[in-house]
Amino acid sequence: MRLYDWLTCADPIGNADLIFTLAGRQGRKVFALELFSQMRAPSLLLSVGRFEIRRFASLSLPVPLDMVQVAAPVSPPDRHFFVIFSNNAVEVKWVPRGRLGTMSEIRALAAWLDGHPEVGSLLVVSSATHLRRIRMCCRALLPREVHVLLLDVPNEDPFLQRDRWWQSRAARAMVMAEPMKLLLYRLVLLLEREIGSASY
Repeated sequence: MRLYDWLTCADPIGNADLIFTLAGRQGRKVFALELFSQMRAPSLLLSVGRFEIRRFASLSLPVPLDMVQVAAPVSPPDRHFFVIFSNNAVEVKWVPRGRLGTMSEIRALAAWLDGHPEVGSLLVVSSATHLRRIRMCCRALLPREVHVLLLDVPNEDPFLQRDRWWQSRAARAMVMAEPMKLLLYRLVLLLEREIGSASY
């Protein structure tokens, strides 16, 4: 329980300039689309990984989009995209994949924000036990002036709930791996900071 509560550092739902959803489980995008339909933010940015492209068609999108057709010219290992909905329009941007998925996505988000200075606040959506690692990456990589609220997906998976996650082998593996991932991410971020300082 203590480990789960420590990993799950969700903020209360509020309003923002942009909703951002990390790639992965389909429930993340479903919840983000619900927030967008509630007008919690005027823009929505979905991170879409290689294995989500075919499932994308089952989402209730505000603007029709054939992701299979969009992704076809890109080689399968390189298929990762940002899909942005705003002002009844949709835009797709290819983003590079890195070795550490979450860090790569937040780094790509930071690069996208550089071109959109009007965005001063974010709602970031992901799985509950994923949030501690996301908060670390956001603090290290996003502009300090951007206000970030982290939101977990309600009822995403019965076996990932606080009172029963240890009953599923897959859920146990996911939760118990997080402390090691956090340590790895912290070391990588510290190393990058040291290299950056030395270069400067």
